[in-house]
Amino acid sequence: MMRASSVTVVMHATTTTTTTTTTKATPIRRWVVRRRANENESARGACARVGWGEDVGARGAVRMRARGFAAAAAAFGDGGGGDVGADDEEEDEEEEAKTTTLSAREMAAYDREGAAYAASWTATLRESASDARALERALFDAAAKDGARRGGGGGGGDSLFDDDDDDYENAAADDDDDGGGGVNTKKQNERADAVRRRKTRRQWGKIPDEKLPRVAIVGRPNVGKSALFNRLTGTKRAIVYDEPGVTRDRMYVRSYWGEHEFMMVDTGGLENLPRNPTSAMKIDRVGGIEILPGMIEAQAAEAVREASVLIFVVDGQVGLTAADIDIYSWLRKYHSHIPLHLAVNKCESTTKGEDQVLEFWSLGDVTPLGVSAISGTGTGELLENMCATLPPPPSLEDGEARGEDEEEEDIPVTVAIIGRPNVGKSSLLNGLAGEARSIVSNFSGTTRDSIDTEVTDAYSGRKFTLIDTAGIRRRTQVKSGSDGAEKLSVGRALQAMKRADVVVLVIDATEGASQQDFVLAERATQEGCAIVLCINKWDKVDKDSYTMNKYTLEMRQKLRVFEYAEIVYTSALTGQRIQKILDSAHTASQNHRKRLTTATLNAVVQEATLWKLPPSRNSRKGKVYYITQASIRPPTFVFFVNDPKLFPETYRRYMERQLRENIGFPGTPIRLLWRGKGVEKVRK
Repeated sequence: MMRASSVTVVMHATTTTTTTTTTKATPIRRWVVRRRANENESARGACARVGWGEDVGARGAVRMRARGFAAAAAAFGDGGGGDVGADDEEEDEEEEAKTTTLSAREMAAYDREGAAYAASWTATLRESASDARALERALFDAAAKDGARRGGGGGGGDSLFDDDDDDYENAAADDDDDGGGGVNTKKQNERADAVRRRKTRRQWGKIPDEKLPRVAIVGRPNVGKSALFNRLTGTKRAIVYDEPGVTRDRMYVRSYWGEHEFMMVDTGGLENLPRNPTSAMKIDRVGGIEILPGMIEAQAAEAVREASVLIFVVDGQVGLTAADIDIYSWLRKYHSHIPLHLAVNKCESTTKGEDQVLEFWSLGDVTPLGVSAISGTGTGELLENMCATLPPPPSLEDGEARGEDEEEEDIPVTVAIIGRPNVGKSSLLNGLAGEARSIVSNFSGTTRDSIDTEVTDAYSGRKFTLIDTAGIRRRTQVKSGSDGAEKLSVGRALQAMKRADVVVLVIDATEGASQQDFVLAERATQEGCAIVLCINKWDKVDKDSYTMNKYTLEMRQKLRVFEYAEIVYTSALTGQRIQKILDSAHTASQNHRKRLTTATLNAVVQEATLWKLPPSRNSRKGKVYYITQASIRPPTFVFFVNDPKLFPETYRRYMERQLRENIGFPGTPIRLLWRGKGVEKVRK
């Protein structure tokens, strides 16, 4: 512990030597004063013994100190060793003017003595710091091994501690707080656990989603599954509304607790249970309103089959019902190999909460636990019990981990599929994913939550994150509608635009583009997203050899502001050209992140100004000095001009057209900022 404190002195002394321009008593200055007094006394005594005067010895010591202290400061890394004290130099000059000068041999001897003393002192302190660090490392490694033996594993590698300096310095500070009296085993174990958790958190996000264990939340409708899902994941992704059947599709969110990482799955309410694991109703891509409950059931059954741990949620205020007994019997009969945890929700009452749990002990070999999704009561214990039954974390093979130095090309492109209700968004998602990921029906408003799905292009190997969203109607229709959950669904869809790189606007080919489609495209542009126009249900259009060209001209006229967006004609029912959606989204994302040099931009602008000179106003002529790119996603350019007010909107659109014609940027919006001398920037 004494060595650890020596380290602190070394670091403090090193940092203080670099700021010695003031007259404060720094450690170096105090050492200088003490050294000066000792040398004066020694010099006077030596001169008295050999017959010299005491004042002569003191003047020689002054000259020796001037050089010795400079060497000592240089040994500490201070290039200006002579600046230890400006008053000392003036005193030395006055003394040297009054006394005789020592010989060159004596001065060289004094210099060598001072330099040797400073080097010896520095080496001693460095050796002490190295010994203290080695001692701390040995103590902490021993504590880690002891904690691993007591805790039963966890973490990875040969040592539970990282090589980061902050971990050892924090542990050293804890040792200093102990007062140096022995090793506190409890504190060392807690410190070892804390460092192990820090190391585990550094590994978070590196395991692919498909490798993580999955935890499915199941139960009958309206028992609080989505609210508990939001509480356990720490998000607000799932829609919570006091109405049965709000959740329909299964939702996956990456979650963490302690040292464990897993995928939490939210499911819809189970109403009609299948008699065996394979008898759940298959999801029809076309679907129908009459089989919608069976489709929700099939989604929940699929989540149960792929889960590693199940959380069975019941309503503590209602009590044990026949539906709860049927669900529990079905889970134990066909999925008995999956660990099951019984969560009695809505037990936030401090007086009746424990009594509400007693009734569920009659289910048998499962321990009920009272929780509250609203207040968070019991959720920590539920997560602890759940993590205890999780399978071991998957081992990362070569090339499977998500490295921290991933290039942008390897990051999945986030694509949000938006549009009006019942235009085929969920059908496109199922076709691109190759599975029945979302419920599809002719009923308008089937999709409620925003569903994220990881998709890999089979041809190019590129990765995408597709977000299926609810249909967005006009604002007046949403306000006057009777469905209270629709407002929450629209809010989730608009949030999906904010976290998307590319927006695929789906338009019904049989109806054409409407005013609402224009509003949605404008909203995507305001969020800075690239746009791809997808004309779905193209198989229902009577076509000839000119139909596509005529339809394209009509779309360009109705959505003339978004003429840079690529148009793709698809059919989700037959799968016609749906693969081209991913290709167009990839191209748009590349242009969305394109960055150009200032020389290229200025060459384009210089040519554009030669073709069309900037306008003038009140005998003042507009001048464009230069242009540079400020940011990407979307590409943003700054024009430096003499006065932004001299450039009207028509000339700014002209500059945007010149940039698109000469450079490109298909599929992505661009932003132009005009900045003048002493004038704030004006955004186009």
